[in-house]
Amino acid sequence: MKTNRPVQRRAQTAPAKCADIIEGSLQGLGLGRVIHHLALLRAWDRAVASHIKERASVEDFRGGRLYLCVEDPIWLHELHMLRHTLKTILNKEVGEPAVGEIVLRIGQIRRCAPVTPSSRGGHRARAVPPAVEASMAKLLSPLMGLPCGDAMQRFFQRWARSE
Repeated sequence: MKTNRPVQRRAQTAPAKCADIIEGSLQGLGLGRVIHHLALLRAWDRAVASHIKERASVEDFRGGRLYLCVEDPIWLHELHMLRHTLKTILNKEVGEPAVGEIVLRIGQIRRCAPVTPSSRGGHRARAVPPAVEASMAKLLSPLMGLPCGDAMQRFFQRWARSE
């Protein structure tokens, strides 16, 4: 038997973007610091001149402090004089005031070699078919401007190669 109760409808909300859902999920998992660190490393690679990157490397980023290791006292002094400019460039590249201070120390810098199939124990990575690559690019396009975009792209590429 039907009753004449008024039907309550939920207020309709706009659909959520996948990028917002994934970013919120990663933040919820406690990976917010990792996201900021990766965004800063990406900004470092894009914005800092190659002659500086040859002599300095990012060691850590936490609490708004960027820790850099430089190879000698001359470059320590040079980067100390450029620290405000570097901070401005990196914050502009990240899109928010993430770097509040740059801490420098002298030590052996890390030089990252590109990963090749031969450096992974001799396993050859399978090529991803162009159609799958295009589908992944379309799917990930909303994420590419976000700090997690590169990580998600690498994740999907690994998944596609394993299939």
